[in-house]
Amino acid sequence: MQFYKMTTDETLREIAAHGNDKYPIAYYVDDIWQFDLGCIDWHWHREVEFVTVSKGTVNCLIGKNRIHLEKGWGIFINSGTIHRFETSDGGIMPNIVFAPELIAMEGSLIHDSYILPILSSGPAYQILDPNISWQNNILMLLNQIYDVQEHKGDSLSPLNTLLLTTELWKHLFQNINLERTPAHGAKSIFQASRLQIMLQFIHDHYVEHIGLEDIAAAANISKSSTLEAFRQGIDQSPVSYLIEYRLIQAAILLKNTHKSISNISLVTGFSSAAYFCRKFKGYYKITPAEYRKQKLHNIPSL
Repeated sequence: MQFYKMTTDETLREIAAHGNDKYPIAYYVDDIWQFDLGCIDWHWHREVEFVTVSKGTVNCLIGKNRIHLEKGWGIFINSGTIHRFETSDGGIMPNIVFAPELIAMEGSLIHDSYILPILSSGPAYQILDPNISWQNNILMLLNQIYDVQEHKGDSLSPLNTLLLTTELWKHLFQNINLERTPAHGAKSIFQASRLQIMLQFIHDHYVEHIGLEDIAAAANISKSSTLEAFRQGIDQSPVSYLIEYRLIQAAILLKNTHKSISNISLVTGFSSAAYFCRKFKGYYKITPAEYRKQKLHNIPSL
């Protein structure tokens, strides 16, 4: 089996080109387990991306959000958004990645009126739910674009792609929420990329005895820069996020396993059961035992 590798620069910008200057769009059918880490690791690109799930399920990680996508669902990922794809069941995701110039050149009336507002003030991502009419329209258009891309021998393929992509963008522009305050410049991109590396380090090592120094070392930046990256990125301190992530993992174990509370506190990285219970109640407003009792009907039989 051939494995693929996501290649990025120090800011996590993807190095691979998507299409070319004359036709800046690329179509992929990504089998996530065929990437060398079993995931499509953290990266960003100036192009926008539209993804659908054709098999299994896919988790898209953006910031500290984990967006779960079922078969038939999709997601729009805006330009410059750092993201990662994972799957636990062999998820496959057809997708298109294209430069906004495919639809209209920068500086043109169409670009400034309909494309730039989404790039600069649109959300980092938009879930595409087949149960919502306008989002389902986009999903259907994506399937048509995929079909056109799979028949590139047709001399009308580029024109049909442009027409369908423009129609897709129209639906997005008419319905998407334009409120994002963009972060511009190389410094903000570098800081965002370091944040994602540190968040992933926490996700991978939360069971271990780690602290601010370890989190900073994962991204090779100072402790003060780490604090600033977390403050600007998710308005939270690194240690606060670490504790929150541990509590969320503990809640999953309380709900879905019969492990003892003391054992759960240990396997989620807490120094003692008493400290874990205190933090858990502070976060969820009930004790671990009360939380488990509420979720008892969801615990599988042994």
